[in-house]
Amino acid sequence: MTALKTVSLDDLELVEVTQAGTEMDVNVNFPFSPEFPATSGVELEGGHNVVYFEIEPGKELGTHRDSPEELIICLEGDSIEAWAGDAKGTIGAGDLEVIPPLAPHGFHNRGDVTARFLGIFSDSSLVAEFEETLEPFGDRFVKA
Repeated sequence: MTALKTVSLDDLELVEVTQAGTEMDVNVNFPFSPEFPATSGVELEGGHNVVYFEIEPGKELGTHRDSPEELIICLEGDSIEAWAGDAKGTIGAGDLEVIPPLAPHGFHNRGDVTARFLGIFSDSSLVAEFEETLEPFGDRFVKA
């Protein structure tokens, strides 16, 4: 019998990612990716990938492109400015956003509480390209 695979979002080791000269400041974890610095050690078998991230009030996840389609669920927060391609809007807890492959997108937390998100990618191989260099990685690309 296969064991149930579980990961507590509250127990994830988050990596703070910033960009110099911008409001980008996000805490992130790809819990099932052995390529990301902080991982849960649990591996997926279904051909997809997952990201968990938090954005503090007044901060943002800068514009970037992900190689596969992404479904993003806002778990907590309100007054979050979201953009994908030419579309812009405001999202909050309970909203689901669909991001097409390679569409430039990002989020700015204009609310008063930490915004929490769960993103599910349609492919296990993920390359994200940001407009500016990410710290602590020293690169514009994230592979997970």
